[in-house]
Amino acid sequence: MATKVLPAREPRSIGRSLLMTLPIALWSFLMFHGWYSRPNRSQLIAGIVTCAFMVVLFFMMMRTWSTYRWRRWFFVALGLLFPVGFIHTVMVLRGTMGIPIEEMIAGRTPFCFIPIPLLILPAAFTEAIVFPGSILPNGGMSGGGMAAMVGIWLAITIVVGKGWCSYACFFGGIEEGMAAIPAKATVRKIDSRWRYGPWAVLLAMTLLSLGLFESAYCMWLCPFKAVSEYVAARNTVGMIQNGIFVLLFGALVIALPLLTKKRTQCAFFCPFGAFQSLFNKTSVFDVKIDRTRCTPCALCQKSCPTMALTEESIARGETLMSCMKCGACVDACPKDAAVWHIRGTEVAVKPERARLMFLYAAWSMAIMFGGSIIAQGLATILHVFV
Repeated sequence: MATKVLPAREPRSIGRSLLMTLPIALWSFLMFHGWYSRPNRSQLIAGIVTCAFMVVLFFMMMRTWSTYRWRRWFFVALGLLFPVGFIHTVMVLRGTMGIPIEEMIAGRTPFCFIPIPLLILPAAFTEAIVFPGSILPNGGMSGGGMAAMVGIWLAITIVVGKGWCSYACFFGGIEEGMAAIPAKATVRKIDSRWRYGPWAVLLAMTLLSLGLFESAYCMWLCPFKAVSEYVAARNTVGMIQNGIFVLLFGALVIALPLLTKKRTQCAFFCPFGAFQSLFNKTSVFDVKIDRTRCTPCALCQKSCPTMALTEESIARGETLMSCMKCGACVDACPKDAAVWHIRGTEVAVKPERARLMFLYAAWSMAIMFGGSIIAQGLATILHVFV
C-alpha cells in the first residue's frame, strides 16, 4: 500500500530557532572578530555582512527544517566571490594571473586542496612533495601553505566526509550556481557510467604525477585555472594548457550544469571528489532512505546534484559513496523517507537530531573556512565603492 504524503511541517517558532542558532552566532562572531577592528572600512563592512549572512542562513535552516536551499546561498556566494578576492590578491602581489614555471618549482604559489590525493604515490615512492606550493609559513604568499591546507582538509574530512564538497570547496559553488539558473533540465537522461569519470581521472592523474614528478592535473586539466591562476603562456605548450583550462571550465562548470542542472565537474570529473568519497565510509554522518516510508516517486534521485542516488541504492535504503550531504534529497522527499543519519544508529531514529549535529559541525567549518573567503571577496568589491 502506498505511503501517504505527509503534511508540510510548520516552521519552528522564532524563539526556538534563535536559541538553536545561538551557538553558531557566537562562533561566527568569534571567527570574524578580527574583521571588526580593521581600519579599512570596506573590510569592516565585509566582515559584519558576512557574519550576519552566515548566521541568518543557519537561522533559516533551523526555522524551515530545510537544508539545501539555504546552504546553496552560501555555497554559490563562496564560489563566485573566491575568484574575486583571489585574483585581486594575485594581481596586487604579482601583477598577473599567469605563474612562471620557475615560481611554481620554487614553491611560491598558493597551495590548493584538489591535488592532495595526487601527492600520495609520489610521496610514498620518492619521499618528496610534487605539488608546487609552499609548505612552510614563510614559503610564499600562501601563509601556512600546504601544511595549513592539509590540516584544514583533514579536520573537516574526519567529521563530514565528502560533505567537504558541499560546505568547504571554494570552486563548486560556481557550477552549483549555474545549475540553479534553469527551471528545468534540458538534458535529463545521463548515462550512469559517467559517475566513474572522477575515479578514472584520479587514477590517471596520480600515475602521471608519479611518472612526471609534477601535479599533472593542475598543469593540464583543472578547469578552475581559468578563474584563479594559470601557467604563464610563454610558449605553445603554455597556450595549449590555458586553452584546455578555458574549454574545460566552459564545458564542465558553465554549459553542462546549465543543461543538466547537475554539478557535472564534481560528479563526472573531479579527482578530489572521488578521493573524498572514500571518507564517506568513515564519516559519522550519512543520509539513508527509510524503506518503510519510501514509494518509488524518484524525487530524491532527480534532485541529487551529483547522481549519488540510483534505483538500486534507494532499494537498499542508502546513498552512494559520492553523496555530498548537501541535503537536496532530504528536502525534496515529500514522505520524509530520505533522512539524516548517524552511523551505528537505527534508520529514521530522530533524524532531525542527526541533521542538527551534522549542521553544527559543517556550518562551523563553513564559517571558519568559507566565511573568510566570502568576506575577502566582498571587501574587494566594496573597496571600489566605499
